[in-house]
Amino acid sequence: MLTGYDIGVYFEGVDDSVGRIIAALDLIGVFLNAVIGGTVARRMKFDAVGFIVLAIVSAMAGGVIRDAIIGATPVNALRDPWYITIALVGALVAFLANFRGYGWELVRFHGDMIILGVWSTTGAAAALAAGVSYIGCVFMGVLTATGGMVIREVLIGRIPRILNDQQMYVVPAIAGALTAIAINEIGYPTVALLGAPLVAFTLGTVAYWAKWYVPASGDSAPVNTWLRAPFGWLGRTFEPRKFRQWRLAKEAAMQADPRADAGMFPSKGEVRDQLQGPAGADELSAQQWSQEEFIAALYRVYVDESGRGTAGGWARRPAAES
Repeated sequence: MLTGYDIGVYFEGVDDSVGRIIAALDLIGVFLNAVIGGTVARRMKFDAVGFIVLAIVSAMAGGVIRDAIIGATPVNALRDPWYITIALVGALVAFLANFRGYGWELVRFHGDMIILGVWSTTGAAAALAAGVSYIGCVFMGVLTATGGMVIREVLIGRIPRILNDQQMYVVPAIAGALTAIAINEIGYPTVALLGAPLVAFTLGTVAYWAKWYVPASGDSAPVNTWLRAPFGWLGRTFEPRKFRQWRLAKEAAMQADPRADAGMFPSKGEVRDQLQGPAGADELSAQQWSQEEFIAALYRVYVDESGRGTAGGWARRPAAES
């Protein structure tokens, strides 16, 4: 099957059999991400064209953008017919079958982590071969691994998950790209091609089951807290009273203006947290919530502004827990 497949995007000196294993995983990743794009199209009630577009974007956008940036044109996904062909097959599968439930979530996540590791590695390798700096190679690895997800979610009008849901996607991709570059540079390209995806997969999977999350700032501002105690008295002592009253009035007006706080709009994650608490995304598919329960949770995060991080306001997953 892979006789004509281009494995030239990998490190020089890689054992051919290892290169073909990674090439096979690359194409499996194209298929899996095309299916994921198709499942999103189904939830959005798209037609057949929508299925195809989201499937191709999910499966190929990261690599296409990477190749365009580093000047590897025509991009590999267009030179090699396997990419589009397999993406279309994935779209067809998703169009004909409805994948859902906790079992699908487990398969999707763990498969996604394997492919994230492979794509972060091959993305870094392609950039390194093009003469990109080390930090640029890491960025290209992350872009290759997550670019399809980002573009897909922008197309359907959502904020990309990697920006706000605190799940470990970018961190394992960074780890995989760094590992690939480091091991290749000390002279073991085959080990780099095998080991880096394993590092990314292990980190992402452990984070999933251990419920590790990317920290979120929320209303936390530790620098303000640290500086308030030693320096707060300066403002209270030397700030003119009229100026202080004017400043506080302006701050109160800003807080009262809903346009001043883009965070007033609840995300799906905030509604989920109200429904089940910060138990972790792995339990979402195990329960089906009633319409009344969903509306009540939506009310709590949208209307009842008794305080962020409280039971009545925006319920956020803790940014850091020991």
